[in-house]
Amino acid sequence: MAEAATQNGVAGSGVEKRYIPFLDPAQFMKDMTEMSNKIVRGLQVLKEISDDDIAVGVTPREKVLDVDGGKIKLYHYPNPNVTCKVPLLLNFAVVNKEYILDLQEDKSFVRKMMEAGLDIYTIDWGYPTRADRYREVGDYVDYLDTCVDYIRKVSGQDKINLLGICQGGTAALIYSALFPEKIRNLITVVMPFEFHLPQNLFFKWGKYLDPDPIADAMGTISGEAMNAGFLMVKPMQRLQKFHAFINMMDNKQKVANFLRMERWLFDSPGQPGEAYREYTKRVFQGNELSENKLTINGRHVNLNNITMPVLSIYAAHDHLVPPECAKPVYDKIPSKDKHIVEFPGGHVGVFMSGTSQKYVAPAVSNWILERSQV
Repeated sequence: MAEAATQNGVAGSGVEKRYIPFLDPAQFMKDMTEMSNKIVRGLQVLKEISDDDIAVGVTPREKVLDVDGGKIKLYHYPNPNVTCKVPLLLNFAVVNKEYILDLQEDKSFVRKMMEAGLDIYTIDWGYPTRADRYREVGDYVDYLDTCVDYIRKVSGQDKINLLGICQGGTAALIYSALFPEKIRNLITVVMPFEFHLPQNLFFKWGKYLDPDPIADAMGTISGEAMNAGFLMVKPMQRLQKFHAFINMMDNKQKVANFLRMERWLFDSPGQPGEAYREYTKRVFQGNELSENKLTINGRHVNLNNITMPVLSIYAAHDHLVPPECAKPVYDKIPSKDKHIVEFPGGHVGVFMSGTSQKYVAPAVSNWILERSQV
C-alpha cells in the first residue's frame, strides 16, 4: 500500500520528516579551502606573537608596601592630574589577578579613572602556596586593613574610597562593616552577596559541596581546580569562544587581544584551604553575610554599619554572580545614599569591555568625585 507523503512529514504516521538542504559540493570545497588558508595564515600569526605583544598592566605603577612578608603587595599609580584628594583603593578577587583592570591601553579601567582625576591604589594578593594553607578570611581582612591604614597615613585622609570587584567586593563590604570609620564611599561591582538561590545551577552544586576533604587534602586549592568549577557552570561557552577565535586568527591585533585575555583567565592564584573552608561553609552555604550573622575574628560584621554612600553595579547576563545574587544587598544596608545599577553585559565585561570604558568607568568616577569633596 502506497504511503502518502506531505512536505513536512509522513501523513498519518505522527513522525515528522525533515529535509536536509541541498549541499553544493563546489561551495563546500570553496569554504573548506578558505578556512584552511585562514588557519595557515593564523598559525603564522601565532608564530609572530611575542611576549611584548601580549603584555598586561600597561599603566606605570609603583610598589609602596609589602604585606605578609612581601607575599602581598600594595601598588600606587602616580597621577599628575589628581583632582580628588580622597584616594581610591581597588580590591580585586583573591583568586584572580588585578591587572585585568589595566589589561591593555584601550581597555584599562584604571586609566579611565585616572583621567577623571582619581588617585588610585591596588592590591596584588599574590600566589598563595601550601605554606599559606592556614590563612583565614580574618587574615585577609587584616591585610586589607594594613593597606587602608597605609593609604590613610600617606594621604592625610581619615577615610578613603574603596571599590571591590567580585569576591573582592564581598571583602570590601565585610571590611566596611567592620571599619566604617575608615571608608568614605563604598563601590561594589558584580559582588556575590545572596547565596540561597535554589534555582541557580552554581548554587545548587555548592549546597552539597563538602569543603573539608578538599581543604585537608590540597592545603591550598589550586587556580586550575577553581577554574574547572567555574567552567562547568557554562561549559559550551569555551567551545564557542574558540570557534570565534578560528575565524579571527589571521588578524594579529585580534589574536593578541584574545591571548592577553586568556593569559589573565588562566593566571589564577590558589585559595588557602582555611579561607576556602570558612568562605564555603559560612558565606556561601550558610549565607551568614546576607543574613547579618557573620563574625570575623570574633567581631560581628554588622551590615547596619554600612551608612556611607554605596554604589553597587551588577551585570544583567552574569552567569557567575547572577543579578539575584548581587541585587539583594540594596535592601540589606541602611545607607541613605545608595544606588544599584544594572550593566547590560557579563561578569568580566562590566569592567573591561569597550562599553565599560565608555560608560561605566566615567560614571563611577563622577559618582566618587561628587562624594569626595574635602
